[in-house]
Amino acid sequence: MKPRLPRLILAGWLAGVACAHGEADPREHWAFRPVVRPAVPEAAGKGWAKNPIDSFIFRDLEAQGLTPQKEAAPEVLLRRLYLDLVGVPPPLEEVESVLREAPPGWYEATVDRLLADPRHGERWARHWMDIWRYSDWWGLGEQLRNSQKHMWHWRDWIVESLNADTPYDEMVRLMLAADEIAPGDPQKLRATGFLARNFFLFNRNPWMEETVEHVSKGFLGLTMNCAKCHDHKYDPVTQADYYRMRAFFEPLQVRMDVVPGQADLEKDGIPRVYDGQPETPTYLYVRGNENQPDKSAVMAPGVPAVLDFGRLAVQPVTLPVEAAKPERQPWVLEAHTAAARKKVEVAAAAAAKDGKSKTAPYAAALAAAELADVEARAGAMQAEWAGLPDARSKAEAAVRGGRLVGLAQALLKVAETEAKLAGAAADKREGIEKELNEAREKAGKSATVLAEPVKPEETFVQLTGAKWTPTRFRDSGKDDPLVPFPAMSTGRRTALARWVTDAKNPLTARVAVNHLWGRHTGTPLVAMVFEFGRKGAAPANPQLLDWLAAELVEKGWSLKHLHRLIVTSAAYRLSSSTAGAGENEAIDLENTHLWRRSSLRLEAQVVRDSLLAVSGDLDPAMGGPPVPPAAQEESKRRSLYFFRSSNEGSQFLTTFDDAPVKECYRRDQSIVPQQALALTNSRLVNDAAERISKKLARAGDDDAAFVRRAFAALMAMRPCEAEVAACTRALEAWRAADTSAEKDAAARTQLIRTLINHDDFVTLR
Repeated sequence: MKPRLPRLILAGWLAGVACAHGEADPREHWAFRPVVRPAVPEAAGKGWAKNPIDSFIFRDLEAQGLTPQKEAAPEVLLRRLYLDLVGVPPPLEEVESVLREAPPGWYEATVDRLLADPRHGERWARHWMDIWRYSDWWGLGEQLRNSQKHMWHWRDWIVESLNADTPYDEMVRLMLAADEIAPGDPQKLRATGFLARNFFLFNRNPWMEETVEHVSKGFLGLTMNCAKCHDHKYDPVTQADYYRMRAFFEPLQVRMDVVPGQADLEKDGIPRVYDGQPETPTYLYVRGNENQPDKSAVMAPGVPAVLDFGRLAVQPVTLPVEAAKPERQPWVLEAHTAAARKKVEVAAAAAAKDGKSKTAPYAAALAAAELADVEARAGAMQAEWAGLPDARSKAEAAVRGGRLVGLAQALLKVAETEAKLAGAAADKREGIEKELNEAREKAGKSATVLAEPVKPEETFVQLTGAKWTPTRFRDSGKDDPLVPFPAMSTGRRTALARWVTDAKNPLTARVAVNHLWGRHTGTPLVAMVFEFGRKGAAPANPQLLDWLAAELVEKGWSLKHLHRLIVTSAAYRLSSSTAGAGENEAIDLENTHLWRRSSLRLEAQVVRDSLLAVSGDLDPAMGGPPVPPAAQEESKRRSLYFFRSSNEGSQFLTTFDDAPVKECYRRDQSIVPQQALALTNSRLVNDAAERISKKLARAGDDDAAFVRRAFAALMAMRPCEAEVAACTRALEAWRAADTSAEKDAAARTQLIRTLINHDDFVTLR
C-alpha cells in the first residue's frame, strides 16, 4: 500500500513534530525510556519529610520557592483517610475521639486498619472500574449491544483481588489472558470480563477497535487508536503497529460458563473470553475503512518497535479438557440435576396442594420425566468420558429419556386442553376441540416413538456447560464462524499480557502509579492519564513518578504498599487551606507543585453512600448481582452494586458526574444547580436527614450540643462559635414557624438537611 504522503514530506513533518516536543528522536521521549529508580534526595525536607515521596516533593517546592502548608487537623485527616480508602465517612465515635485527643501513632494505625477493611476493595474497585470501562450489558434479550450479562462477576473479582492485594501485574495478566493462564479456574476466569465487556453483537470491528484502544490507554497510556487510519502523528507507532496489536485479539469470542448451583445461563453464569476463531486473519484497513482490507499481507501479532524489548514470544497453549468441554466441570451436571430435582419438588407440592386439579398430576409426571432424562443424559456423558463399555447402552437410555419427556409434555398438553374445554363458552368450543385433537394425536405419536428401538445413529442432547455468543458480520448478515471451544488457544494474549507486565516495559508501572497518585490527591503527576505519548504533557515531577513506578515493581506490584506510602506521606497530610499562602499562590496558583492539599468534590457514589452510612442505613453486604434500576431508589446497598449501562442508571449518581460507561479515565467535577436540588429535595436526602436527626439525638441535649454533634457526624468538623450560634438561631426560627407537635424533631431534621447541602459535606478537604 502506498504511503499517504511522499516520504520526504512525511519525514520532514515528523522532524518538525519532534522538534516541537524537544526530542530529536521520538524514541527518546520520557515515557519510552526505561524506568530507572532515581536516588532519593535525602537532604530535601529534613524534619518535614515522612518518607521518600516527601523528599522529591520538597526538592521541587524548594526549587520553585514554595513552602508547604501545615498538616491538616486530625479530624480532617481522619475523614480524608476514611473517604479515600474505604469510601464512607468515619463513624461519629471516632471523630469525637480524635476531637478530644489524637494519641501518637493513631494515624498510621488507622491507615493499616482501613487498608485491611473489606470496604477498601469496594472503594478502589470503583476507581479501577472507571479506568477499565466497567459496564453492565445493554440491549434487548439476546441482542447485546455492548458488554455481557452477569458482568458483575468481573466486578466482584476486582473487589476481591484488591482486598487480597493481588499484585497489579497479575491482575493485568488475568484480565488479558486468564483463559490461557488459568483455564480451569472459574474464579480467575472472571477477570476476562475486561475483554468480554467490549463485546458488540452486530459487528466485530467495533469490538476489536475498542479493545485495542482501551488496552492501550488503560494499561500503557498510549493512544494507539490514533494509528487506525494512518501512522501516529506524534508517537513512533505506525498504522501497521495498530493492526499488529489488533491481531492479538482477532481470535476472540465470548461465552457464558455455568456456575455451581445454577444451570440456567439466563439467571447466572460467568461471562468470559476464549480464542474461538484462531484462523481468522488480521488485515490492515486502508484509511481505517473495514470495507477496504489490504489482503496482500496478514498482520502478525506484534508491538511497536520503540517498545520491543525482546520479550514477546507467542506460543500456543494446550487447554485442559474442561476448558474445551466445560460440561466436564464437576458442578455442571450437578447443577442440571439439582434444577430438575427442584422442579419435581415444586410440581409435587402443587399437586398435593390442589388434589382436585386435573393437570397437576401430569405436570408432576413431566417434572419426574425431566429429572429421569437429566440423570440419564448425565450418566451417558460420564460413561462416554470414562470410555466405559456400557456407554452405548447409557446413550440409548438417554435417548429414551428424551422420548419420555416428549410424551409427558404431550399428555400435559392434553390435560390442559381438556380442562380449558370443560370451562369454555359454546362459541369457543370448536376451536378448543380442534386443539385437543391435535394434542391427542401428538401424544399418540410420542407413545409410538417411545416403544420403538433406538437407532444406531440417534444421539441424545447433551447437558451444556457453556454457551457462546456469536457476533455478526455487517456485510453478510451471517454469524461468525465458530470453532466451538477448541482444545488449543493461540497463546497470543498470554504473550501480550507478559509483555505488558514485564518489568522492562517503560509504561505499565508509570501509568498505574499515576492513576493511584491522581485518585488520592486529585492531581495526577501526568495530567493526561491515558496519554503518555508526545501529544500529552510531561510529568509534573518526573523523578517522583519514576521512583513510585520502580517501587511498585520492586515491591511485587503491591497496590496496598503504594497506598500506604502515599497516604502516610507528609505531602498527603497537608492542609487544603490557602490561609497565609499568598506568596505560594503568586508563584503556583494551580497548586501544580503540591504545596497544599487540593480539595476534591466527592464522587457520585461516595455522596450517596455517605448519606446512607451516616444515617446507619448502608447495607454492608458485598458482591452478587447488581441492583436493577427499578429497585435502586429503595436500595440501601453501596452504589458500586447498582446496575449501570449506557441506557440505564441512577439519576442521582448521574447528577454528580457518575462515570460514563464508554470511557472515564478521569471524572468530571461539575458544579450545577441540579446537584443542590438533589441534596435538598430528593427522597434519599429527606429520608437520610430524618434518620440522622434521630440517630444524633441525646436525652437532655441542648441545641448547641446537637449542632456540634451534627457537624462532627456529617463533616468531621468542629464548628466555630459563630456557626453554632447561627445554627441555634435557625433552629429557633424553624420551631417558631411550626405549630405541630413534632416541631422540635422537624427543626433538627431541617438543620441536618441544610448541613447536607454544606460545601464541606460533598468536599474532601
